[in-house]
Amino acid sequence: MPAVLVGVLLGPISAKFIDSSRWGSAANGQTSEITLGMARVVIGVQLVSAGFQLPAKYTLHRWKEIAICLLPVMTLMWLCTTLCMLATVPKITLLAALVIGSCVTCTDAVLSQAIAKGPFADKFVPRHLREIISAEAGANDGFGIPFLMLAVYLIRHADVPGASADHSVAAGAVGLVARADVVGRLGGGARVAIGEWFLETWLYTVIMSSVMGAMIGYGSGKALRFALRRYASPDPAHVRLSD
Repeated sequence: MPAVLVGVLLGPISAKFIDSSRWGSAANGQTSEITLGMARVVIGVQLVSAGFQLPAKYTLHRWKEIAICLLPVMTLMWLCTTLCMLATVPKITLLAALVIGSCVTCTDAVLSQAIAKGPFADKFVPRHLREIISAEAGANDGFGIPFLMLAVYLIRHADVPGASADHSVAAGAVGLVARADVVGRLGGGARVAIGEWFLETWLYTVIMSSVMGAMIGYGSGKALRFALRRYASPDPAHVRLSD
């Protein structure tokens, strides 16, 4: 809440100190693109920071707890949030509520640091609880994408009455994940939707991203250890030349 208030005070509505509509070429509609890009950078940095702050091989040692948080707990959160949307937002359909629920189910890695780091956390929150909160917040964004895309594919393909009214909601949600062109209703039924959800979301987006991340992380670790060894024990000839 303090960050939101400071943003309002410094933003274009109040002090006009931060006004993205006047940055760069000041093109129309650039505020949404700039806000999305900055949000991606902040979340990306925070996710990397959360990974570095956890103990070594934490996910391997605590995989059962993390799996419980990511699979049954997140699924229940998604369904409960969907029910809250249906109960509070008038005239909203089930598929649109599923899209919105998937977007707000994931624990934000930046906000979780309020109870995982700092003097208050050190004094009142046990260490093991802080660590599991950081680990879950860092991993649940990737696990929230299947929930989102399942609802999006059902809107695009399933023959559900009233689903065409949800297309704007689905298009906006997909725009947050990837810069995809707007695609209207495609038809084909729930079977086609589930098939594309499995192929494009699970195999391509989730599994391939995990493999790429593991390869980049492993290579970066090797490069870092090589650099540290070179720094700790420099070449004597290089030292004499430097002297």
